[in-house]
Amino acid sequence: MASLPSQDGVDDKSTHPEKPTLSSPQVGTLRQALQETKAKIILPHEAGYDAAIRCWSKAAEKPAGVAVIPTSAEEVSIVVRFAVKTGLELAVKGGGHSSSGASCTDGGVLIDLSAMRAVKVDPAEQLIYVQGGALWSDVDQEAWKYGLATVGGTVSHTGVGGLTLGGGYGVLSGKHGLTIDNWVGATIVLANGDIVKCGIHDEDPDLFWALRGAGQNFGVITEFVLKLHPQSDLYMGTMIFPAIPEVIDRVVTATNNLYEFKEKTSTGMQTKSQGQTNTVIGFARPPETGGAVLMLVVMQVLVDDQAEAEEIISEYLDIGPIMNTMKMGPYPDVNNLIPAPHGFRCNIKSSVFMPPLRPAFALDALSRYEEFMDSCPDAAKTILAWEWTDPSKIIASDAGCFANRGKHLNTLIMPVWTKPENDKLCRDWARELSEHFKTELERKGLATSHGIEGGVSLRGSKGAVLMYGNYDQTDERSKDVFGVNYERLQKIKGRYDPDNKFNKLFAIKPVVE
Repeated sequence: MASLPSQDGVDDKSTHPEKPTLSSPQVGTLRQALQETKAKIILPHEAGYDAAIRCWSKAAEKPAGVAVIPTSAEEVSIVVRFAVKTGLELAVKGGGHSSSGASCTDGGVLIDLSAMRAVKVDPAEQLIYVQGGALWSDVDQEAWKYGLATVGGTVSHTGVGGLTLGGGYGVLSGKHGLTIDNWVGATIVLANGDIVKCGIHDEDPDLFWALRGAGQNFGVITEFVLKLHPQSDLYMGTMIFPAIPEVIDRVVTATNNLYEFKEKTSTGMQTKSQGQTNTVIGFARPPETGGAVLMLVVMQVLVDDQAEAEEIISEYLDIGPIMNTMKMGPYPDVNNLIPAPHGFRCNIKSSVFMPPLRPAFALDALSRYEEFMDSCPDAAKTILAWEWTDPSKIIASDAGCFANRGKHLNTLIMPVWTKPENDKLCRDWARELSEHFKTELERKGLATSHGIEGGVSLRGSKGAVLMYGNYDQTDERSKDVFGVNYERLQKIKGRYDPDNKFNKLFAIKPVVE
């Protein structure tokens, strides 16, 4: 049985022995092992240390015993072998966006992949080769030189690795599925230090199946190979509305209409959106509004004709936004629409929702949002949002072990604050609101885990678990996240990481056969 997760989203620490601490002789050993390489070793008192351990959310940062910045898979292998031999905790940081602390370590070894951000496009094969430390901005900008794009994150400075290993929703998911549905090959450093290539054409498909949805449990990915797709300019921007009941009702209704399953295609049901739109609707209370809450609609329409795009979203335009930044633009710009600056204390918490969204539930969520904001003025940049896409392509795919394919969609509960003394208050609010979203799912007849191991919702052959593990699920267990795939993952884990060295996010308990 999987154990309860800690605040960091990993299994309970009772399953692991007392953590060893880094000693001076061990530092000497590591320096000797890497002396003929380009890797940098940085200790807490040395220049560059703060940058190496820096995370998107300051609330997630931890003081690593040593940070290593490798430049190759071979150097990563040396560091992994060192961490295994010494028993030191090991963490891997790409973009550092995990608000759960999964890309940090308290006193252990941190592999900072920031020096491994090279990307290379093969335009003939429509593939992109991406080093493990690359950010989505690196991928988007290089692919766009060839009029190509792939499914990536919605924030440009998110790491390719973290998002991909957990599944990966993006603006293009309505057309091309998840990021893992477009991931065709990888180079990985395993727990024993071996450097292995794997992909969709392997005779032994188990490892690559496990990487696509639970990859953080099996090693350090030093290269991703992703499929690219032709992409033109698109219509995108933000519409802002007053957060008053009659307007909220109309915005929610317009969004329900756009994403309601209506059309029958050769691959099954499809929404009116037909994969051409990606939408985030939600609430924000920017300090400059003087306390007024605004309803935001962040929209991308994947057509290259503005008149056609405006017809698709005409129901929103008819409501009359008080501000409208919608315009044609290049694909790389889509990942700059949602502000997500570094330097704040953030906690991402998620539930899911099943369309249609009830306007009354949105109003109730707004009331809870306003109550929290009034109680904690420090959290003025907090966001509450519902993320919409046409899930038809996601449902149709069975690539990898990702266990959350279904008609349900993600919510984003993201308190943003500055003062450490508000850590518990903000995290507790996010947790409580997530539980409230689960209650709404149950209202629609869907079972949810509520933190009970194995209490997942099994809906049809996909066995969807009704949660997205890439968001901070601090109250859920590994079996809840991986659902019906958990036992198979345990056996694969037993083959590739029997001592559970990679255990930073929803650790899988190895079963050695």
